[in-house]
Amino acid sequence: MRISTSMIFDSGRDAMLRQSADLLHTQQQLSTGKRVLAPSDDPIAAARALEVSQTRSINEQFQTNQGYANDALASLESSLGSIGDILTYIRTRAIQAGNAALSPTEHEAIAVDIEAQFNALVGIANSKDGTGEYRFAGYQSGQAPFSGDLDGIAYTGDAGVRGIQVAESRTMPVGVPGSDVFMVDENGESRMFASISGFIDGLRNPPAEGVAAVVESAIGGMDAALDKVNTIRSSVGSRMVELDALADMSATQDVQYAETLSRLQDLDYAEAISRFSKQQAILEAAQQSYVRTTGLSLFDLLR
Repeated sequence: MRISTSMIFDSGRDAMLRQSADLLHTQQQLSTGKRVLAPSDDPIAAARALEVSQTRSINEQFQTNQGYANDALASLESSLGSIGDILTYIRTRAIQAGNAALSPTEHEAIAVDIEAQFNALVGIANSKDGTGEYRFAGYQSGQAPFSGDLDGIAYTGDAGVRGIQVAESRTMPVGVPGSDVFMVDENGESRMFASISGFIDGLRNPPAEGVAAVVESAIGGMDAALDKVNTIRSSVGSRMVELDALADMSATQDVQYAETLSRLQDLDYAEAISRFSKQQAILEAAQQSYVRTTGLSLFDLLR
């Protein structure tokens, strides 16, 4: 086989190009801190890294959802607490109204006070959450769920329970329909509001058996309403505890995914720096050899 001058030039040039490419690749690794810059660097590691990255992204979305769910439940719990406070206050006022020494004027003063609490409770029942949706409307969250006055409060929402997916196999309920909280019957009437309005009416228009019967009925109604609200509030608290556990687990998983990605992708700086120095020396030697080889001619040999 004849070795021509052009073949010598081409061979030397190709060798330097390969060595330059290898050196550039190592430089890119050092600048990014990543061992795998392209799938061709390590197909198995690249495929595994892609899979882990996708799983980690899903986990991060669950973490975001957990935050939304926790905010929604905290807001719900606060509203339930306010409802409980109003019911407790009305119960206390009912006990005060049972004092036989009170005059009709004093009963009217209590009735006015309870009416203000009634209106405040309607306001909470028709309150909106952080997303601008009616908190106690079920799935009908675009419209106020309660309407009416002391003559009767009707529920126009539904029994839907909104939820947020907070884990692969867990959708967390973050709402409670007003039909549950305010004890709505099959006719769409709220027993909680009916009990309060009945108490107000009884103070203003005492029945034949007297105010004592009105007070007894009001206390019984408030006890039943408080039991219902406290049960729901306890359930909300349990969900918040579950969310805390899920958040801890998701955070742990995120750390594990990060460690796995580091093992698959991150660069061993000591090895890379050593390789970079070696490649640099080889390239310089090749360049010097190429210069000497290409500078030779027949006249040099005839001297």
